[in-house]
Amino acid sequence: MFVNYLIRLDDACPTKNYKNWHKIETILNKYNISPMVAVVPNNQDKKLMVGAINEKFWQEVKAWQDKKWEIALHGFEHKYITKSSGLVPINSYSEFAGLSLKEQSQKIEQGISKFREHEISCRLWIAPAHSFDENTIKALKKESDITIISDGIAFSPYYDHDMYWIPQQLWKPREMLFGTWTICYHPDEMKEKDFVRLEKFLEKNHKRVTSVEKLKLSKRKKNIIERVFEKAYWKILRKKQAQEA
Repeated sequence: MFVNYLIRLDDACPTKNYKNWHKIETILNKYNISPMVAVVPNNQDKKLMVGAINEKFWQEVKAWQDKKWEIALHGFEHKYITKSSGLVPINSYSEFAGLSLKEQSQKIEQGISKFREHEISCRLWIAPAHSFDENTIKALKKESDITIISDGIAFSPYYDHDMYWIPQQLWKPREMLFGTWTICYHPDEMKEKDFVRLEKFLEKNHKRVTSVEKLKLSKRKKNIIERVFEKAYWKILRKKQAQEA
């Protein structure tokens, strides 16, 4: 049956782990993979301050864009200030969910302005901690040209809240039987075994790895089977989180 994959890289900022990011970029270049890259416009999250500030960071982002990597707006400061999960119930904290439309619009406007300052175009939203709400979507529509969200649970891209959604279901590469599956990495945190596993997966499956540019997005709605799968997914995830707490 038909199956394809997308690669997503989260938390790109001027203080990222450059050794790890260089390593994963080398692997992706080897197999001609164009990932989604979640870029934090004005990082204030100390957990993402891994390396020294690189003054050429935005030149690097522009180079990614020039080779057809999909640059996504990843919040604004990446600071969690509410205890709301919003539309995607993975984490109970957020930079956005629970804030007013005015507050969220200001954040989105500032983030997009930073992108434009460095000649970065953007049509993709990736929320820090997967947490955002209806006001976030209203702010995105008001302040940006973003029409696509990388998040949600389904077997293939769908349309909801007047946005195209590319589901994000995996954090490790796994061979699936059908559908479109996004594998999300946080390069700052990757270990050597993670790079080895990724390369082995790509050796076998690189021809099945697609990009946002190549996806055929439509106004398809989730079907009943996907809604049942989504509920089961959240139940299993919450049980796993409780065991790890």
